[in-house]
Amino acid sequence: MKLKRLPYQLLVVTLIFSLTFGCNFYSSLGGAPAPNPVTVEVKVDETHASSMVISPDGGTLSAQGADGTKFTLTFPKYAISNDETITLTPITTIDGLPFIGGLVGGVQMSPEGLRLLQPATLTIESPKTIAATGFEAVAFAYHQNGEGFYLKASEAKGNILALEVWHFSGAGAAQATPAEIQTQQQRIPSNAEDAFTQRMRDYLGRERQAQLLGQPTDPDLERTMGEFLREGYDRFVAPQLPIALQDCEAARPILSKALGWLRQVQLLGYSEQFQAESAKIMETMSQAIVNCYNKEYDKCVIDKKIEHRTIMLGIFRQASLLGIEGQLDFKKIEKCPPITGWKVNSSLDKISGIVCDFGNPFALQLTGGCGSFPLSFTPSSPETGTSSYTESCGNASVNSNGTYTVKGIGTQEIAISIQDHACLTSTGGTTCTDIDWFFTLAPLDTNECSQP
Repeated sequence: MKLKRLPYQLLVVTLIFSLTFGCNFYSSLGGAPAPNPVTVEVKVDETHASSMVISPDGGTLSAQGADGTKFTLTFPKYAISNDETITLTPITTIDGLPFIGGLVGGVQMSPEGLRLLQPATLTIESPKTIAATGFEAVAFAYHQNGEGFYLKASEAKGNILALEVWHFSGAGAAQATPAEIQTQQQRIPSNAEDAFTQRMRDYLGRERQAQLLGQPTDPDLERTMGEFLREGYDRFVAPQLPIALQDCEAARPILSKALGWLRQVQLLGYSEQFQAESAKIMETMSQAIVNCYNKEYDKCVIDKKIEHRTIMLGIFRQASLLGIEGQLDFKKIEKCPPITGWKVNSSLDKISGIVCDFGNPFALQLTGGCGSFPLSFTPSSPETGTSSYTESCGNASVNSNGTYTVKGIGTQEIAISIQDHACLTSTGGTTCTDIDWFFTLAPLDTNECSQP
C-alpha cells in the first residue's frame, strides 16, 4: 500500500471527514494549541437566494450572486435520507475577513446544521478564483452568521474552485497572501471538527506542495494514518456506539460519523487491519436502525401523527442502502396514519388551497390586486404536468401557461416548482416574460380529502 502516493483529493476527504479523530495527529504535528477563534460578520443577498427540494436520489442546486459569481451545490445519491428543502443565499460582504485580497464569493447554506451521509460538492465559478500575483485562492467556512471562521481544503481548476460539504453552515473563497494564511492557521476554532479541518488543510497543503516540487514527503505518512484511524475509532467511534442503541435522536449523527470512518478505512486499504471494528459498526447500525424504526412505530400507534410515517420511511431508506431492509416490517409504515391530502403552507398569502391527489387535475387559488382566481394544474404524472391561469383587472389581463414539478410526495413537506410563461395584455400591447417560482405544502390535518 503506497498511501503517500494517494491522490490529494482522497487524502482531503479522509482527513476532513474524520472530524475530531486527530488527537494523536495533533501531537505528531506539535500539539494542539488553545482555541482562539475569529468571528466575522456575514451579509447576504436574499434577493438572489435559490431554493429547491433535494431528494435521497441526489440533485443539483445553483444560485448566482449580483456580481455574476455562480454557486453550484451537487448532492450524490443517498447524501440525505429524506427530502430536504435546500437554500443557497449568496454572500455580499464579510466584515472582518482576515484576507486583504478580498472575497471571491460565498454562500449561506440552509437548513443550518444539516449533516450529510455523503459529501456534497460546492463549486464557486468566478474570474476572481484565479489568484493574483502574490495571493492564493483559499476556501473557508463558518457557522451561523460568521462564528468560528476556519479554512477548508479545496481544488481549483481555471476559474472554478470546488470544496466538499459534509454539514451546512456558510462557505466560500477569498484571496489571501501566504502570510495571512499562516496567521489564520494560528487562529484555532473552538469547534474541534473545524480546528482539525483547518489543521489538516495546512498539513496536506504542505504534503501536496512537496509532491509538486519533487521534494520528499512525510516518510511516516502511511504509519501515521494507521495510527490516526485507530485513535479515531478507539476514542470517538467505539464509545458512542452504545449510545446509538439507546438514543434515536443521537443515533443519526453517531452512525453517520461511524459510517464515514468505515468508508475511509475501505478507501485507504485498511479493511483487513480493522475487520473487527468494521463488523462492530455494521452490527450496531443494524441494531440501531431496527430499534429506532420500531420505536417510531410505537409513537405512531400512540399519537397517530403523520410525522412518524415520514421518519419511518427515512429509516427504511437507510436500511435499504445497507442491505438490511429485510429486518424491518414494512407493513408497520402502511399501518401508520397515511397522508390523505395537502394544504398550501399558511405562511403564503398569495396562494391557498388543498390538493387531495397529485395524479388528477387540481386547482389552487391565487390572490392578486383584483381578487382571487384559479391556478389550474393538469398532471401528466403525479410528479409533473402543466399549469395555467388567467387574471383580468380593468383593461389588462395576464395569461400564463407553464410546466410544474412536484417533489416530496410521501414525506412531510411537498414543494411545487413552476416554470411560467406569462403574458400581460393591455391597451399598450402585449409583453411576455418567463418566471420560475415555487411554494410548499404540508400534510392536511382535516378530513376534506376523506369526505365522499
